[in-house]
Amino acid sequence: MTAPQPPARIFLDTNVYVVGAADPTSSEGRILQWAGWESDTPGPVEVIISDELLDQVGRVGRRVRGKDWGSQLIAAIWSLRFYYIALDASDIQALANSGLVPREDAGVYLTAQRGQAQCFVSTNRELVRALAEKTQDFECLTPAEFVQKYLP
Repeated sequence: MTAPQPPARIFLDTNVYVVGAADPTSSEGRILQWAGWESDTPGPVEVIISDELLDQVGRVGRRVRGKDWGSQLIAAIWSLRFYYIALDASDIQALANSGLVPREDAGVYLTAQRGQAQCFVSTNRELVRALAEKTQDFECLTPAEFVQKYLP
């Protein structure tokens, strides 16, 4: 049985970038490599990014391995094929107040939604489940599920 065609535009949550860069053999690492992470050849997918996502990646990267590593993660993201979304703080606040998604995830959800993601990938199972059940805006998978479905 062949794998289905992977989506052309995806949103990768902060944890995918941090875990994938730290452990290239993980599911997160496989996804990043497929997307063209630290490669001379762009991957077959567009990743959706925003200032909100870049801030989160930088902040978490600094906590995990220091400020230089956080900056390296952001630089590597800019080298991918990406689709940039500018978000308005009032839109993020309005969504956070709505209760549709957890408050801390409003910015990443809006990034994925406004970027017309076909798939949202995150290790945050609670967020993936909430988005899949409440919004149905896009396919929501954990990194392991994404790899199993699209990159076997």
